[in-house]
Parts: sequence; C-alpha cells; structure tokens
Amino acid sequence: MENVQVEIFEKERVETKPYYNPIFDKTETKRYENKKEFQERLNRFLIDHTIYSITPMINGDFDEESGGFTSKILVCYKAPGREV
Repeated sequence: MENVQVEIFEKERVETKPYYNPIFDKTETKRYENKKEFQERLNRFLIDHTIYSITPMINGDFDEESGGFTSKILVCYKAPGREV
C-alpha cells in the first residue's frame, strides 16, 4: 500500500508594499492571497503530485451574518518519488 499524505490548503498571507489598514488603524506589510494567486498555487501542487482525493472543509454558520465562514481544501496525495 502506498503512503498517503495530507495537505490542507487555505489562503496564505503574502508580503506586499506597506499600506494603511483603517480597520486596525495601522500599517500592514502582508495581505491574504487573492483568488487567482490561491488557484495558481493549488494548481501547481495538483500537477506535481498524484492526487487520491480532494475534500472541501467548510466551517461557519450560513444562517447568521457574523462573517465567521471559512473554507479550506483537504488534499490526500502521494508525493513524487515516494516509495513504501
């Protein structure tokens, strides 16, 4: 049986030019990836690995307008060159 590994994908913070964030009243040097950057990073990973399954992981409340909704992607894969 092959060795199955797991990777959880979510938007990461990336370096950016300093900008003022009025929500926290401070200057930030990082921001979250945009949709295109996240998709490109995920696609590179999927091309480079043998994928067994992809599962969405959803956390939050759809009914309330609390803004606490998050989503991640769970990927089960075999890394290239790994033998058991």
